[in-house]
Amino acid sequence: MAEYIVRKGKFNEEVAKFEESNYPIDVYIIGGRGCSCPSRYRACKHVKIVKAWHKAGSPLGVVYDDSANRIGNLWTE
Repeated sequence: MAEYIVRKGKFNEEVAKFEESNYPIDVYIIGGRGCSCPSRYRACKHVKIVKAWHKAGSPLGVVYDDSANRIGNLWTE
């Protein structure tokens, strides 16, 4: 199961995807035109994860799953 961490970049938000490793498999940039992933849809799951992150108040270190559900935190759990 993939895990995602959202962070604020210099100009846009970035979603890092992890799968059983310490290094991200992919990093997707979310901007005004949508996501940089190869999805055909503008509102892909990465955009939904960023929206959930903003709704939660943009906390640091929160880990999300594919369905934009919070599954943990890097610093406390």
